[in-house]
Amino acid sequence: MAVLAMSKIKLMGIDSHKEKILDALYRTGCVELSETEEFADTFRVLNSEKHDELSVKYDGIGRTIDFYTEIIEKSKNKDYYPKVGAFDKNFFISYEDFIRSPKKDKACENEVEKAKAFSSKLADFKAERAKLVNLSVALSPYLSVAGKFSEFVDTKTTKVFFGTVKKDQLDVIKNKLSELDTVDYSCLQEGVFSVILVVSYDSDADTVRTALTESEFSACPFKFDCSAKEKEAEIRSRLKEIDDYEEEIFKSVCESAGALKDLKTLYDYYGFCIEKEQEKENFSCTRTTFILEGFVPTEKTEDVINAVHMASNAVFVEITEPKKDEPVPTLLKNNFAVRQTEFITDMYSTPNYKERDPNKAVFFFFMLFMGIIMADIGYGVIMITLGLLLATRIKVDNGTRRLWYNIAIGGIFAIIFGVMFNSLFGISVLPFRILPSPVPTGQDGQTGLMTILLGCLALGVVQIAFGYFMKALNLFKSGDILGSIFDGLCWVLFFIGFVFAAFNFLIGYLMPEAFVSMDVGVKNFFGQATMPGLIVMLSALLIAAATSGRKEKGFGKITKGFGTIYGLINIFSDILSYARLFGLMLSGMIIANTFNDIGSGLFAGGFAGYIIGGVVILIGHAFNIAMGVLGAYIHDSRLQYIEFFGKFYTGEGNKFKPMGSDLKYVYVVK
Repeated sequence: MAVLAMSKIKLMGIDSHKEKILDALYRTGCVELSETEEFADTFRVLNSEKHDELSVKYDGIGRTIDFYTEIIEKSKNKDYYPKVGAFDKNFFISYEDFIRSPKKDKACENEVEKAKAFSSKLADFKAERAKLVNLSVALSPYLSVAGKFSEFVDTKTTKVFFGTVKKDQLDVIKNKLSELDTVDYSCLQEGVFSVILVVSYDSDADTVRTALTESEFSACPFKFDCSAKEKEAEIRSRLKEIDDYEEEIFKSVCESAGALKDLKTLYDYYGFCIEKEQEKENFSCTRTTFILEGFVPTEKTEDVINAVHMASNAVFVEITEPKKDEPVPTLLKNNFAVRQTEFITDMYSTPNYKERDPNKAVFFFFMLFMGIIMADIGYGVIMITLGLLLATRIKVDNGTRRLWYNIAIGGIFAIIFGVMFNSLFGISVLPFRILPSPVPTGQDGQTGLMTILLGCLALGVVQIAFGYFMKALNLFKSGDILGSIFDGLCWVLFFIGFVFAAFNFLIGYLMPEAFVSMDVGVKNFFGQATMPGLIVMLSALLIAAATSGRKEKGFGKITKGFGTIYGLINIFSDILSYARLFGLMLSGMIIANTFNDIGSGLFAGGFAGYIIGGVVILIGHAFNIAMGVLGAYIHDSRLQYIEFFGKFYTGEGNKFKPMGSDLKYVYVVK
């Protein structure tokens, strides 16, 4: 069904039933609210006080969740690490439990306060730890000095200089001070920063100070009534106490891990309440009534109307068609396989409501190209196994899950092409080969290199032509009949004519041996079709060029036509881009064969050779499939985004987001 038809819903109800009605709309999961028109004698509701109150609770719980999650993550290797799953990132919950979550508000508030206290203590400990570590570093030069810091003080007649200098300044200071008979100099500890003690009479203090300053002397800043070793012991003892306190906090947080489920549920509930308050600001209201507007899938209108009337018997609902120029959200409905490629399309842009959903075409071409690139039975089996294993472990239908499903489905196509190329981990195991291998095989060493390359380019022609066909459909849907014919279908005819006109020439030029051995009937058919194909191709090109400027004015009508013909360079450049399919497939096959040859060559070394050779083959193929899947995904996506979408895709749609769908942790089962 692809892009679902949308209807506009307008609802009028009494103000006292507003919450019940909004909850009913939320439970349907089918309504996206929008801003209402302003009517006479109506106003907007701005309940900033309630919004602010909810925001405070919402932010507090959010910080608590982040704090608990961080601490629990840091405790993974501890004995007290929680063994329950309550701290899982996401989980499912019934609608009833979700709505009843405010009943646990008091318990959650206690957790928030507890988390604030723990966080504050940890912050204080962190700051104290930093100070102690810095103090320990500053004390390190004095560790070998005996005596208390408080003992190195001036007397009534003497001046004491106690501190550190760089090691290369020791001799300089000693020589300078040796000239003063009344000065006592000693080096208490020698190192990168050496500790010196200089004692002089007050009369020589200025001279000593000048000499020390010139040598970058740093006076000891400490006046502790203990030695450096004793102070260092105090620091280690305090750091141990801090570690123990932090350990107790970590343990307490882990013991509270069970509260995370309630915290996350309440967090998303308050987020939903905030969303409702924000939506209310878009309602038109009178003193006793309110009016809301939104969008609902047409096929779900009856369900929504019934849900609203069950919530309130004082409500009026009107369903209409969206206005022509009104922006309408896009909701897609595809089968399971095609739904996985919606993730790929959305990475580029969500389809516009007014165009056709391209995902069926994207699914076919994306998987086809991935199969061509991987083209190996063994690789396909691994892709299916790994993709399904990882996808089924993810409960939520998110992008990561769809990515793994894409890889699994691509594995099916890899097996199909692996059978056609007769390749199982690069080894021929089947008695037949449907497609010629692009790498040398057998005793004759012949390859189907040009055949496969030409086939990849032909697929490019098919996809680009289909892109113009999609353009024709989109223009026809929007009511532009002439654009559908001249800007879409003419180019489809151009490519059809090109295939018939150029077939014999391309085969004869690129694959002369294959052309000679080609069936005479096929050769004659395309020979007779060459001239009609050429006529169709040139006619379509001239019509497209002549009509391309129909919306332009003056000289633009002519220049637009020349621009269209010049654009053929870009079109054929796009076709050549599909050679990347051949290049990636060829590189994968060569790497597989190379590792097979290296590994089998090691088998001659006996038992050890078999082990080493097997490891080489295993690592080689693991590397090859990893790089192959990565390259296939990236380059396959590029062909869809640039070469295919560039011909027809508008995108820039707004994905349908029913109220209450933007929850962070909880998935509500309604």
